[in-house]
Amino acid sequence: MKKLKLICKFLMVVISGLLFLQCTSEYTPIAGADGADGLDGIDGVDGVDGSAAVCIACHSTEHREGIYDAYYSAKHATGSSWERGTSSSCAKCHNNAGFVDFIETGAVSPAGYSVSNPITCTGCHDSHRSFDFENDGQDFAVRTLESVPLYFLEGSGYEYTIDYGNASNTCANCHQPRRGPPTPTDYPGQYMNTSPYWGPHHGPQTALLEGIQGAYSTFTTLVEGIPAAQAGTHRQESSCIECHMGGTTDGSFGHSWNPSGNNCATCHGDTPLENLVVENLEADLATLGALLENVVGQAIDRASSSDPWLPVFEADGVTPVPTIGIVKFEDGEWHPTRGLFDLQSAEAAWNFLFIIEDKSGGIHNPNYAKSIIRNSIAALQ
Repeated sequence: MKKLKLICKFLMVVISGLLFLQCTSEYTPIAGADGADGLDGIDGVDGVDGSAAVCIACHSTEHREGIYDAYYSAKHATGSSWERGTSSSCAKCHNNAGFVDFIETGAVSPAGYSVSNPITCTGCHDSHRSFDFENDGQDFAVRTLESVPLYFLEGSGYEYTIDYGNASNTCANCHQPRRGPPTPTDYPGQYMNTSPYWGPHHGPQTALLEGIQGAYSTFTTLVEGIPAAQAGTHRQESSCIECHMGGTTDGSFGHSWNPSGNNCATCHGDTPLENLVVENLEADLATLGALLENVVGQAIDRASSSDPWLPVFEADGVTPVPTIGIVKFEDGEWHPTRGLFDLQSAEAAWNFLFIIEDKSGGIHNPNYAKSIIRNSIAALQ
């Protein structure tokens, strides 16, 4: 009897343990029958076999050394113009950060920048659009390839777009006039210049290459025809990148931006680069400069920086106080003069400053350069 009781107690302990284990264990469902298979997905496109050699070809230290050496000798990296880049009005072209902001967002910081640095690699280069260079071409990770409008025309009701179809469009963002030719002011037939920085500014290269923005609306007789826009050989058959960055053999790949004679030789044979000049243009510029220095206008003044500029008269209130020279050569450079001048003289002065500021000696568009300068001389004579 005692043994039976012990057996019963033992069985009760075992059964209780099993019940406790079942209550505290996770529920394990019993698998049902397999469902029907889903539809097959679409096959992906085969990728292109990659190779580090493709990247190393451009991104190796050896490849970049010549580029760095050339860049640090160029005006894109040197000079004092970068000091202007803290202001919002100059930052787009005179500050690396401002240029990047403008290209990426269409505007610079309205408050300006606390620091201004020269255009660097990161200014002109960003990311590759494609790594399939064989089919898509090598874009050299240029930050923008988009066509470029003449910005000074914004809001005027007119527009002009520059498009070279390649990385030269990057250059056109800054190498274009900052303002347009003179137009009549509040004084009929006259133009009032109130700025010592008047003119197309320091980058009208693309405008000359295009063959546009010359001023001759008041020239009653043209002694030489004005070529049509985009008619120049350099515009039709070349571009900024091809002349200023191609054809080099020094490992710099054009990053000094000095044109290579190898490119010129294609059309000009064995003529050295330094001998490629626009015939008689230098002499014509000297003639026009002398005429402009003797143009008689009327002096202007204002009571304070917030007041408008007004013509100045002698004590009788009728006789104009003269100012001589609509442009003057000072400190090795040509500078416009403040004053009220007849519009014809102002247009001639614009053409003169246009070709001077281009700094190619007219080579960007020889026929256009010669025509606007010769017609300006004729107008003043």
